[in-house]
Amino acid sequence: PLATADLFRRIVERTPARRDQDHPRIIIYNNPKIPDRTAFILGNGPDPRPELIASAKKLESWGADFIIMP
Repeated sequence: PLATADLFRRIVERTPARRDQDHPRIIIYNNPKIPDRTAFILGNGPDPRPELIASAKKLESWGADFIIMP
């Protein structure tokens, strides 16, 4: 969650906006149900891909044009 907060802060700080309405629309979706990717790579945990795909499809249904994962 802190990586997401830091990324959002950086986007806001670097957006040349004069008022709130000049900022881009951003959807932040924090999904703590995604299995640990490192554990999966090391063979010690479930595959995170199904939940990652479901999350991406959910964001797409909400109107996301692209996804950034910090």
